[in-house]
Amino acid sequence: MDLLVASINAVVVAVVGGIVAWLGKGRFDAVDRKIDRLAGRLDGRIDTLEARFDGRVDSLEARFDGRFDSLQSHLVGRIDTIEGRLDGRFDTLQSSIDAMRSDLTQVALAVGVRPRAQND
Repeated sequence: MDLLVASINAVVVAVVGGIVAWLGKGRFDAVDRKIDRLAGRLDGRIDTLEARFDGRVDSLEARFDGRFDSLQSHLVGRIDTIEGRLDGRFDTLQSSIDAMRSDLTQVALAVGVRPRAQND
């Protein structure tokens, strides 16, 4: 008799366990579907945020490139201007030195200094 009662209890426990497992599986499937939907929405939002971020970075990069090019052309213009002015001043200085040398030569010849022999 004890064996029959134990067998019936085992069958009842197995059937109840199966029913609980079947009901629980449905609940876990629902939770899994909710998590999958949430993950999909989160992926979409991350993709949208990434696209917006990339757009802003590209916009900033274009603005910086424009400003850098503008600054570069401005500096090149200024350097060219300064270089032109320095070239003019050096040319003027060279002309003054040449004139002074010519004047000194004339003075030296006037006081009787003989010209040096030239090495040709």
